Amino acid sequence: MFSHIIRYDWLMLRANRTLGVSVGLLTLFVAFALWTGHSRVQFQQQTIAAIGRVETESIAKNRALVAELERTGKPFAGNSHRDPTAPYTVASSRGNRYVFKQPEPLAVVSVGQSDLQPYYYKFAFAKKQALYHGEEIENASILYNGSFDLSFVLIYLLPLLIIALTYNLVSSEREQGTLFMLMSSTVSLQQVIVSKYVFRFLLLTGAFLALTTAELLLTGVSLTSPTAIGFLFLLTVCYSAFWFGLSFWVNSVGRDTGFNAAMLVGVWLVLGLVLPTVLNGVVTATHPMPSRIDLIAETREASDNVKKEGDKKMAQYYGDHPELLPKGKPVNYKDFAISSVRATLAVEAAIRPLEAQFETQFRNQQTLIGTYRLLSPMVFMQQSLNDLAGTGDDQFRAFQTDATRQHESYRDFFAGKIFRQESFTAADYDKIPAFRYVAPAFSLFTPANVVNLVCLLALTSLFVGFGLSRIPKIRLAAA
Repeated sequence: MFSHIIRYDWLMLRANRTLGVSVGLLTLFVAFALWTGHSRVQFQQQTIAAIGRVETESIAKNRALVAELERTGKPFAGNSHRDPTAPYTVASSRGNRYVFKQPEPLAVVSVGQSDLQPYYYKFAFAKKQALYHGEEIENASILYNGSFDLSFVLIYLLPLLIIALTYNLVSSEREQGTLFMLMSSTVSLQQVIVSKYVFRFLLLTGAFLALTTAELLLTGVSLTSPTAIGFLFLLTVCYSAFWFGLSFWVNSVGRDTGFNAAMLVGVWLVLGLVLPTVLNGVVTATHPMPSRIDLIAETREASDNVKKEGDKKMAQYYGDHPELLPKGKPVNYKDFAISSVRATLAVEAAIRPLEAQFETQFRNQQTLIGTYRLLSPMVFMQQSLNDLAGTGDDQFRAFQTDATRQHESYRDFFAGKIFRQESFTAADYDKIPAFRYVAPAFSLFTPANVVNLVCLLALTSLFVGFGLSRIPKIRLAAA
């Protein structure tokens, strides 16, 4: 009997072109989303490759220049701030190193934080904050409007297609006068409605998964990670089932088509726009970030103090670090490189407590969002897909933390030579530390994700259960 119901539902969908339009739009959405995602990932990979070439060529070029100066015994004749034998100059421009975050295999799925957070850092002997100032800045209009990626299609557009395909599944039978015919048959109305919903769920969800798999293969994405692919499919099935279950419950109430459409679209708006906005406001009000004006003021004050008490502070610093004293010559306290390095270190030490406050508040905000993301499946889906794509907050915070640590190692290599007022030799260019970021393993099936999936399935089950209990009342009301 199920096959008989499915056959006639299939013929009806083909006759009114609903299925063709839905699948056609879905194909267009998925193809365009994965194309834009692939273009973004390809651009990042090309940028990283170009960075590697620039880094290698720059160091080789400057090493050759210093080697030639050593061979001839001549000093550098150009501007002193461009001297390739001066450690501070090398650390600031001629010996820059880079560290970068390679895109994950499924980075095409979700842009996440990758349009806000840098995926590479350029190391120089500047304050740590300068790491975040020299990278690409995304077009402001794109940041305002958001990116069209697969996560957007899955989270926001797929529910609209589900609503379009199911909002009048029961009410249209009543309005067209065919509900009595269905009730007079030997098959229960409950069985007919459930069969239609199951068929449309399998049809639309299966089409989305098939299209996604095909497009991933066409764009060259490796599907060698069964855990990641399985998690993507699991999220898709559970999320799609949630919206089909919600539609089933709304239809079972027995109201007219207009009510069903308004109710389903209203829920979509509340879950997708209202609740995330409210949650963002609550998070910001509960855990506000410290004043950036205080951070700027503290930075300026520390810098001014170093300038006012320059010689005294430098003498004290050399007293604390006698291993950094120049060998065989007095300390030149007026040396630009030494004073600049000392000022940089002093400023960072002064603002470290404020930075810790920023980090604490950020963690508190993320914890609060993780606690209340149950209120909106869309928030949960976005964060889960970001984690899947390697573009989530945790992934970029891990990269930032590691880059900061490596930047300190980079500066430590040059600091000793700067304070000891040594020259930078050709052999020293070979010793400039190179850095590589290895992303830590992040589990997709975290306790929070598992709890959210269970809650999503529980809500779906409740919708289906309420719907099944309401269908007999539709029959009695129609009789």
